[in-house]
Amino acid sequence: MATAGGSSPLDESGLCMLSFDGGGVRGLSSLYILDHIMRHLNHERKLADQPTKKPYEIFDLIGGTSTGGLIAIMLGRLEMDVDEYIVAYSKLSESVFKVKKHWSSITPRGGTQSRFDSQKLRAAVETVLNDKGLPPMTLFNDGVERGCKVFVCAASTHSTTTRGLRSYDTIKEPSSNATIVDVAMATSAASTFFDPVTIGDMKYVDGGLGANNPVREVADEARCIMSRGIEDLKPLVKCFISIGTGNPGMKSISDNLLQFVSTTLVNIATDTEETAHRFALEWQGLSDADRYFRFNVEQGLQDVELSEYRESGKIKTSTQLYLEGVGRERLVEKCVENLKTKQSVYIEDFS
Repeated sequence: MATAGGSSPLDESGLCMLSFDGGGVRGLSSLYILDHIMRHLNHERKLADQPTKKPYEIFDLIGGTSTGGLIAIMLGRLEMDVDEYIVAYSKLSESVFKVKKHWSSITPRGGTQSRFDSQKLRAAVETVLNDKGLPPMTLFNDGVERGCKVFVCAASTHSTTTRGLRSYDTIKEPSSNATIVDVAMATSAASTFFDPVTIGDMKYVDGGLGANNPVREVADEARCIMSRGIEDLKPLVKCFISIGTGNPGMKSISDNLLQFVSTTLVNIATDTEETAHRFALEWQGLSDADRYFRFNVEQGLQDVELSEYRESGKIKTSTQLYLEGVGRERLVEKCVENLKTKQSVYIEDFS
């Protein structure tokens, strides 16, 4: 990115974006990956006598779906550090998934029902807010201009179209009265796991069916709010990181679900990888220039179901092995080399 005459403006002020896939408790893997990157980044900053940074001080836009949406909210809107949220995330997962509301997602009459208690998820999110000194009715978009903008995906129960819930105003979507808790619930309301969530006159489920890997949605959002009318976002991007929740394989699907539910979840997993592959091809130039990175554990998480909070040890070990894999350490080094020249996040009135 540097020129012969010195550093390029892109080095210091280019856009940095972060995208998180959905994947239930495997979101812990995403957090371990980002924690690894941030630890290396802050090590480099300390060597250069620079203050350490949290993700919200590096990334201009953080987006996610389902568990990835939760992560985006906590790191971006609540400005948590990664290791701080790893602790909170582990507690949240146990409190939500330890006891099932129903043992089956199938009702006696053949319909579907949520297996877990949505109120426990709401209480767990409220606990995180309380620990940050925030009341449960704190708005997601409170009108405060922040450098790090947060965008999460959900879907209306009336259509299959993915909708974005934002921590900022846009021309198309002015501020709403949605609370942080409401938005966290909406992006997490996975079919058969939790009840749909009502915000205003809309009822939401998580965006996994349409955007379990929201990398394209995050890119489109950045183009709409940050490219100043320029159609091609790529020349403005300094660093774009997409983080998955591990390749789930076929074994993560519970055998006791109806066939159509199993097929749906398998399709989500397949679409997630296909989206990553197609996007990587489209952004090949930025990948070659060390400006686009995709991290996703390839082996070891196939047996970890979306609600299996007891497998945190396996998730951590599999993620560590992945990061130590051939070529992976060098990829992390390139990513850190890119991020360490970022000076400040982007603040502008996008309305």
